[in-house]
Amino acid sequence: MNFESEFPQLTQFFGAYFPDADFENLTDKEVVSNYIADCNKSEASKKILKIVKEKELPALINNVEVHWEYVRDEANRYFENSQDALKWLNMIKKELEK
Repeated sequence: MNFESEFPQLTQFFGAYFPDADFENLTDKEVVSNYIADCNKSEASKKILKIVKEKELPALINNVEVHWEYVRDEANRYFENSQDALKWLNMIKKELEK
């Protein structure tokens, strides 16, 4: 199974919010905050946020070894290895849980 079909909501989140963050001078924490704010604008988006927080992100964290390079590419972030990606994903998880 490929990343996009296994993690469709995370694919959208990473691809839509992170690549331009550098141009907009946003921190990753600010990007997550913006995503949460956008998701809270409708009931459908709130459901997507719940899927990201409770299903897709935990599953990705558990399989980071397999998918870390895709996360790197999709979010336009540099990770030396899967452990770097795991640290970043855990930071994203922490911010989503605020």
